[in-house]
Amino acid sequence: MSIRRLTVHRSAFIVPRLLIAACFALPTATLTPCLGGIGQSSPADPPSPEALIQAGHWKRARAQVDPLYKANPNDAELNYLMSQIDDAFGDLTGARELAEKSVALKSSESRYHRQLADVDGETAQAASLFAKGGWAKKFKAEADSAAALDGKNLEARFDLLEYYLQAPRLMGGGKEKAAAMADEITKIDPAQGYLAQARLAQDRKDSTAQESWLLKAAAAKPNDHDILVAVAGFYLKPQPNFPQAENYARKAVVSDRGRVDGYALLAISLAFQSRWNDLETVLAQAEAKVPDDRVPYYRAGVTILTTANPGSEELSRAEVYFRKYLGAEPEGGEPPLAGAHWRLGEVLKKEGRKSEAKSELETALRLKPDLEGASKDLKEFE
Repeated sequence: MSIRRLTVHRSAFIVPRLLIAACFALPTATLTPCLGGIGQSSPADPPSPEALIQAGHWKRARAQVDPLYKANPNDAELNYLMSQIDDAFGDLTGARELAEKSVALKSSESRYHRQLADVDGETAQAASLFAKGGWAKKFKAEADSAAALDGKNLEARFDLLEYYLQAPRLMGGGKEKAAAMADEITKIDPAQGYLAQARLAQDRKDSTAQESWLLKAAAAKPNDHDILVAVAGFYLKPQPNFPQAENYARKAVVSDRGRVDGYALLAISLAFQSRWNDLETVLAQAEAKVPDDRVPYYRAGVTILTTANPGSEELSRAEVYFRKYLGAEPEGGEPPLAGAHWRLGEVLKKEGRKSEAKSELETALRLKPDLEGASKDLKEFE
């Protein structure tokens, strides 16, 4: 059994990251609770680390939080924030240690238990077959604690919904429990409840119902970036509806031009349709508005790679996009450099540039020795 994390993995676009408002600011070297929640900061104030994290700006959040954490390693909130940041940049062990420490420092905080549930769930995914069950139980226990401590913690409830869908009955899973949790989510926030219903429909492989629930969510919150991203992503698979995908991706961009997801989905849609001028325009807009996240180039490159025939002149375009992506540190949660080197190697192989392709695959495996796709491709050169 695997436990999938319910934040937005941009390669999946199944359930969007829920926008839980941060109630913390960073006016000094330590985090202090804000008074009254959202709306207390002036427009000139910089975004809080929590707001940056929710928007996928992991590098910016790291720049704020890391020096504060080093100065205050026993601050529960800083441990919680650093756990999320380490996780986004691929340090699961460090993320788990930080999450455990935040819970130990302040066990009454729901968000800390939810973060620990997240890293336990990811650990379950990576664990051996015999260890998965133990980590899954830890995931469930922490998600239960998070939900019990905060009656409105939607992320914890989505985690539990996912657990009920995936876990066997002997471990407390069950479709009826998932349905009950979806109803509970709906009572807290109807739009998020519609997303929960869409997830249930997806599990049933009922794409018609899934579409209907996603559209209800978008109608309920027409300017919610994450909901718009979820709808756009739905229309890109498994049977693409490019006009609708583009429609909702553009709405997502308009809802927040400083977030990358809408641009990335637009890039995929336009690349599939070979609308190269429009694609170049979107990529330029994305780079101007979100310069520290080049994933739209990567997504466009992968789309071209998977659709172009060997020797196609469009492969050179994909090569440019992958090299562009490789020119900067990937944003947290985005494909690592090893993956981009692998994809570039595939492009070069399709172009007939075998020695260069082999070099890129070898680089990918040096960076990530267990990268299965690159290892398989490299064997073709033996």
